[in-house]
Amino acid sequence: MRMGRPRAAGKVYYLGRVRWVPGVDPPELRAVLEEFAGAEPERKQAILKAALVGGLEEGAAEAGQVEDAETRAVLAGLLGEF
Repeated sequence: MRMGRPRAAGKVYYLGRVRWVPGVDPPELRAVLEEFAGAEPERKQAILKAALVGGLEEGAAEAGQVEDAETRAVLAGLLGEF
């Protein structure tokens, strides 16, 4: 028999430590890490989720632009002779 609070839905991920390296990492990363370090636990979760989701959206948009540029280059090479 299980005792205590029931498990919440979802899976927990432990992300480890992140080090900001001067001259390598952008200052924006340091600002986010400083805000994160001083935040309450509930706020930390919100900051992390927002950063990850925002990064995913930006990465998907950038990947789409790269694919579009590559497609245009291939099509220009194929159709440029006509």
